[in-house]
Amino acid sequence: MDELEFQKRVLESPINVDQELLDAASKNPALQQILDEARAFESELQATVDDIAIPEGLSAKLLAIPEEDDHSDSGSNVVSINSARPKYFQYVALAATLVLAIGISFNLGQNSGLSDEELSFGNSVLAHLYEDSDEINAINSGVFSDFVAMPAVNESMANAGTQLVSNELTRSLTVRSAKPCVVIPAFESAHLLVEGSMGAVSIFVINNSPVDTEYQIRDDRFDGVVIPMDEGNMILVGEKDEDLDQFKELFSDSVEWVI
Repeated sequence: MDELEFQKRVLESPINVDQELLDAASKNPALQQILDEARAFESELQATVDDIAIPEGLSAKLLAIPEEDDHSDSGSNVVSINSARPKYFQYVALAATLVLAIGISFNLGQNSGLSDEELSFGNSVLAHLYEDSDEINAINSGVFSDFVAMPAVNESMANAGTQLVSNELTRSLTVRSAKPCVVIPAFESAHLLVEGSMGAVSIFVINNSPVDTEYQIRDDRFDGVVIPMDEGNMILVGEKDEDLDQFKELFSDSVEWVI
C-alpha cells in the first residue's frame, strides 16, 4: 500500500481504521506517524466541539418549520419534511456548531482577504501547532531543554527534501526539537522548534508549494508567516509579539532544497 492511498483511507475515519491499515502502520514507521497524527487531530477536534455550548435557542431555530407547512392540504402526495426533520436538523446543528468552533479557534476574520487555499493551508498549520502544544509549552516553561545537533536537524529536514546550511548563524541557533511531520497529507514536511524571545518558534518546511504568495497567519495565541521558496513553502510561527523577521532572514538564506 502506497503512502497516498494510506493517507486517504485514514482520513476517512482516523479513529476507526480497518485491520489492513493497522497492519500496514505497524510495519512502516512513516505510516504509523500519519495514523497517530490523524488520530490526535481527530480527538482534539472532537474535544473542541464537545467544549462548545450550543447557543440558547439555536436548536429551536433550526428545528422551526414555517407554520403554513403544518397546515398543508391533507390530500397532497408530497411527503412532509417533518417526518425526517429531527435527525437531519441535528446534523445541521452540529455542523453549525462545528463551524462556529473552528471560526472561534482560528479567528479567520483576522486573515480576511486570503483565498480559500491560503486560509485552508494556514488552518492546517495552526491545527498542527496545537497537536504539538504540549511540547511547545514545555519548551516555553523551561521543562524541555534538550538540544538537537545540526546532523540530527538535517536528518529530520531530509524528509522534506531540505537541509540547513552550516554557518555562523545556524550554529548559534538553539534547536530544541526537529522531526518529520505531516501538515498536509501527501506532502512531506519537517518541523523545527527553536528558542525565540517570546518562547518557542516553529519552522516548517514542506516539499511542495500549496500556496505561492507570502502572507500572515494568526490566531489568539500565535503569529506566523507563510513564505514561498524555490521548491516548496516555509512557515514561521511564534508566540504573540515574537520578532519573526530575524528568523525569516536567517532561514531564507540558510535552508537549501535538495529534492
